[in-house]
Amino acid sequence: MIRQETRGMNLNIKATNTTITDAIRDFIDEKIEDHLSKFLKNNEKVFVELQVDKKHKSGDLFRVEISINPPKFYAESRGADFHEAMDLAIPKVKEQLIKAKDKKISNRRK
Repeated sequence: MIRQETRGMNLNIKATNTTITDAIRDFIDEKIEDHLSKFLKNNEKVFVELQVDKKHKSGDLFRVEISINPPKFYAESRGADFHEAMDLAIPKVKEQLIKAKDKKISNRRK
């Protein structure tokens, strides 16, 4: 497991049945920074788990799981490689973060 501090947020990356290369780590950092950092606070922890299913009938299947705590946002996706799976998971988490932010703003306006 790799732990990193990225602009105040705590990013943890875990790999199962594979290794984390520098390219994959940089790709994950870039995606999190570009798409999610403006919604996250300093005390929130981002967990990214990468997993390869080597015994799948159609070949290797890559799974990415993103969870953000303490507010408990979660997304999971599968793809032909880590990049595809990450590109599918980011919008799911971003949608949850936007919905929570909009709800918070509308409650404040009431």
